[in-house]
Amino acid sequence: MDLSFYKLRLCDSDIILVDDLAGDGRDRDWESAARALLHRRRGAGADRLAVVSKPEGDLWLRVFLSDGEGGPCADAALCAARYLLDSGRSGADTVPMRIPGGELRVDVLDSASLGLALGPPRGLPDGEALDSPAAAARATSVEAGGERYQLLPLRAGIPPAAAAAVFAEGGVARARARISASRSSRARGARPQAEDAPAVVAVRVASRGELIVSAPTSGRVDCCAASAAALAAASALGYSDREAMVRLGSGALWVEWLAAGPLYAAARPEYVYQGEFHVNEPE
Repeated sequence: MDLSFYKLRLCDSDIILVDDLAGDGRDRDWESAARALLHRRRGAGADRLAVVSKPEGDLWLRVFLSDGEGGPCADAALCAARYLLDSGRSGADTVPMRIPGGELRVDVLDSASLGLALGPPRGLPDGEALDSPAAAARATSVEAGGERYQLLPLRAGIPPAAAAAVFAEGGVARARARISASRSSRARGARPQAEDAPAVVAVRVASRGELIVSAPTSGRVDCCAASAAALAAASALGYSDREAMVRLGSGALWVEWLAAGPLYAAARPEYVYQGEFHVNEPE
């Protein structure tokens, strides 16, 4: 099949977006399309394939990784909402979408900025919704490479992804701290994005209103999940306010831990380019 697509980026998260709103209802082989399109050398190169469609009247968002459907969808939802807003296919205030297992609503903040409620932070491994005191109580102190770190294992995002937020003792991280955190995740012998190996989110506290995050966002933890986990951990440990600018790679998100409990992320997805791709479908 021949596919027209848009490539969008949110911080370091690359999303290939396919508009299938005019589709004939046939369920295409999106898993094969994802394997081909997401390949960094032979395809368009991205972290996730997002497909928007209307199989039964409602707008659906489906997200595919190179190894199949699933994974976090908040980054993809913000990118899809940017496209739907720009193409005149959404309301001026919100962009509702159905996703496998539920639904979500993206808020239109201005002509290019969008926001999304991510639900409360949740503990690992039980998935219990946490407030600040409960989150802080789960923090532990570890030592690696002669340095001491505070580690707070959380889940955040849609669906909640596993992430371990790591701070240098006292919240003042250095470049070496981020490198050590990344190495510690690889030393586990499992992929950081696997369910049994939380992604390591290394956090540097620039100020109470600004965090700098290093995290692997190419697998089952996206930028929204990593940034939300960082803000929840920093706030619970007293290093930041309940709202902050979270800088991740080449971009930033505004993240807030609302008084009612849920985390909220806002960002401005950017277009990279538009292209076409041919995917060979099985006979």
